Amino acid sequence: MTTQPAIRPARPEDCDGIADAVRRLAADTASPTVPRISGATLRAEAFGASPHVHLWVADAGDRLAGILIGVRTLSTWRDAAGLYVCDLWVDGTYRGARLGEQLLAEAARAAPALGLGFMKLEVAAQNVDAMRFYRRLGFRALESDTLWVLERAAFERLGS
Repeated sequence: MTTQPAIRPARPEDCDGIADAVRRLAADTASPTVPRISGATLRAEAFGASPHVHLWVADAGDRLAGILIGVRTLSTWRDAAGLYVCDLWVDGTYRGARLGEQLLAEAARAAPALGLGFMKLEVAAQNVDAMRFYRRLGFRALESDTLWVLERAAFERLGS
């Protein structure tokens, strides 16, 4: 690592690299699930007619050293819109260089202009290092909440 990567909002041409970074995140965390996200989907959701996905990158010039993918969410309990961080990833070469913190900070700086008043994310139950990292930044675990998901087949059945 020679120079510190530049933290910036992503551009449409970054989307294929961001999709690849999500797959690398899955590999880094030994996820049993292979992410299916594509650069085309990211481009459409972040730069299309009704963008609701927000993307930031740590640009190392010849490659992406880190990414943050967030989506707009609404909390009726907070009476506020916020940023749900779907994915935060830093290339192993740059771990310890505070890129994850810088990506989150850049998203937080952009939040007022986007009308966002809070940030939330999920952490794998076994990822204690990530929990320590987020706690250090001021995040807190919501012990009262349990995440539930309705996958595609059940979702379609419910709607039929």
